Amino acid sequence: MEQEAICKDVQTDIEGVKTFVFECKKKLKYMPGQFITLVLPTEDGDILRSYTLSSAPNHTSVFSITVRAVPYGTGSNWLHNNLQPGMPIFFSGAYGKFIPAEYEDNKLLLMAAGSGITPHLATLRHWRNQAKKVNAHLIFSVRSPSQIIEQQELLALVRQINGLTLTIIPEDVTGQAWHGVSGRIDPLWLNAMVRNVHERVVFVCGPAPYMRAIKEYLMSIDFDLTRYHEEAFISPMPISHQQVSTNTPTYSVNFIKSGVKATTSGNESLLELAEKAGVAVKNACRSGICGACRTLKKEGHVNMQDLGGILPDEVNQGMVLLCCSQPTSDVVLDI
Repeated sequence: MEQEAICKDVQTDIEGVKTFVFECKKKLKYMPGQFITLVLPTEDGDILRSYTLSSAPNHTSVFSITVRAVPYGTGSNWLHNNLQPGMPIFFSGAYGKFIPAEYEDNKLLLMAAGSGITPHLATLRHWRNQAKKVNAHLIFSVRSPSQIIEQQELLALVRQINGLTLTIIPEDVTGQAWHGVSGRIDPLWLNAMVRNVHERVVFVCGPAPYMRAIKEYLMSIDFDLTRYHEEAFISPMPISHQQVSTNTPTYSVNFIKSGVKATTSGNESLLELAEKAGVAVKNACRSGICGACRTLKKEGHVNMQDLGGILPDEVNQGMVLLCCSQPTSDVVLDI
């Protein structure tokens, strides 16, 4: 369900990265590492974009996101160029299952590249506020020392959190003062820095090629991937479409508010079916992450493979994400 928030402050962290502080009417309940989905009123109409909460849960109505302006990124550039203190904005959430704090009794390896540090910032701030004792190693890769988001706070957090180790690795230090290791992280470095990786639960956030390289390395050493978590707002794999056979049952899907009925063999998502039937559905990620296509299911059953874009309470109330749900019976949708 969308609610309104007011932008209270805009802070520049480093070049190209800003933190936006918001306040809403109700207390925002979330876990460190989760994200919200904003409705951004661009010149071309409203668009939906998801951003990780960089603030620690504080049981108040104030929260923040930290956003890098991405070249040709419509959402991030709209925020950087247009959002000012006092402006209202609508959002939904929080969503997501990338929550290291749920595993804080385990040995943890936290890895981030660039603005992928934001969920880890929220986690570290939470641990500091709760005086947690952990066994966690954070490895933060950046392009250069000037691109270290919240550098001074990170250095303070590693002193304040009992059991936290921090390694920052800039790729290029040309012309900048830097006394630590530098270069592009590779399997040899990872093996040297984290010798007990098989004992750790791993959380990775960053650009897709970075996360893919980390995962491939872990697979090469037979790491148990049930202990691997990554944060991404675009699913690497679309919803699975099963082969249709001649004896496959067909189901009726009734978009009750639109006055439209359609039939399907259940091998396509409800979102795809809606689009084919001409029913307009708000959507963004198309992978079960952002929660934009959340719809009330009044009757029937579906196979929903979400990636954290819907809350358990919403599921109990009959809500489904159309983009990652396939019907397994006749269905009536409140849209």
